[in-house]
Amino acid sequence: MLLTPEENTFIKQLIALRKRKEERLQIRWNKLDEEQINCKNERQIAYQLWSESRELLVISEHPQQPLSRNELNQLLSDRRSQYAQERARAEKIDYWDRRVEQLDTEKAELVRQKSVLIKGQEKLKGVLNE
Repeated sequence: MLLTPEENTFIKQLIALRKRKEERLQIRWNKLDEEQINCKNERQIAYQLWSESRELLVISEHPQQPLSRNELNQLLSDRRSQYAQERARAEKIDYWDRRVEQLDTEKAELVRQKSVLIKGQEKLKGVLNE
C-alpha cells in the first residue's frame, strides 16, 4: 500500500510530535529523579536528627536528691518537649518515605507512557517504510 504525499507528511509530523513528547517525558523523569535524590537526602538528615532526639530520651539523668514540685514539673515539661520533638522528627521521616514512594510511582507511570510512545513511533515508522 503506497501512501500519498499528504499521508506521508502527516505520519512524519506524528512521529515528530511523539518524539517531542518523549523528550518532555525524559525531562520530567530527570526532574523527578533529582527530586527523589533530594528527598532521600532530606530523609537521611531527618533520620539523623530523629536518632539524636531519640538518644536524648534514652539518656535520662535521674537526680540524686529529691525534687521539689516545681523542679519535678520542669523535668516533666522538658521530657514532654523532648518526646514531642522526637515524634515530630519521626513523622518527618515518614513524610519523606511517602514522598519517595510517590516519586517512584510517578516515575513508573512515565516509563509506561514512554514505552507506549515508543511502540507507537515504531508502528508509524513501519507504516512509513512500507
